[in-house]
Amino acid sequence: YKAGLIANEGDQDTPEEDQEEISKEDPEDEREPLVEQQDTSRQQYITRSGRVSKAPERLGMTTYESILEPYDYEEWDEWCEKDLFAFKASEQVSMKASTDLDTMYYHQAMREPDKERFKEAIRKECEDYFRESNYKLISIEQVPKDATLLSSVWQMKRKRKPSTGEISKYKARMNVDGSKMVKGIHYEETYAPVVAWATIRFFLTLAVINNWHTRQLDFLLAFTQADIERDLYMRLPAGFVVPGKTLSDEDRKKYVLKLEKNLYGQKQAGRVWYQHLKRN
Repeated sequence: YKAGLIANEGDQDTPEEDQEEISKEDPEDEREPLVEQQDTSRQQYITRSGRVSKAPERLGMTTYESILEPYDYEEWDEWCEKDLFAFKASEQVSMKASTDLDTMYYHQAMREPDKERFKEAIRKECEDYFRESNYKLISIEQVPKDATLLSSVWQMKRKRKPSTGEISKYKARMNVDGSKMVKGIHYEETYAPVVAWATIRFFLTLAVINNWHTRQLDFLLAFTQADIERDLYMRLPAGFVVPGKTLSDEDRKKYVLKLEKNLYGQKQAGRVWYQHLKRN
């Protein structure tokens, strides 16, 4: 009734007159007198949008309406899919390591036409790590009962020449799943100083002004050159290769890697490398 009065500001009829007009129009209509009621049909409720979020088409990514559940790292029956960024869902879901189409994870690389080149990169990476004694293969029975088995993930990448865009190298890097690391158990401190780009530009400017010679130094696999702080144990990632030995799926469940040196993905990796530089 109030809404009607607002909509018809010029209408000055009283409630009694309105009731009388209704009776004249339809004498047989026995309506109850008008009473003031709260209009609940206009109540606004905060609800989630039903719109599906989608990545820009130029990125070549697809969004699926699926409920994703992380893999249970304790179930060995699905060991080959147990990496940090693999999920199971009611539909097939493909997730990229980044928007760069040349950067991906193991399960994605194995779907690529050049997957054999990625396998070769994995084999070379494993051989290099064993040669440098970055870790050693041990039986799972040798792992202390109170130790946590960390998961691992391969990061795969095609490296291209900046000038031509041609593929120059296939790279495979093994990373520890740092999300499972607990402070006080797997590490203590993580801080490591890093140089600011403003400082680099400042010194390069001085070099140009004073006609100084500059040199650039790069460490190959820098983090992996430093000794590890404490004992860490890691599950074998999918596709892992042991030089001179063939492991079946069942054999892979029986072995783990005991880290002897620093490895990418650890929360304290940067600090361990910095301390290594200071000592040497």
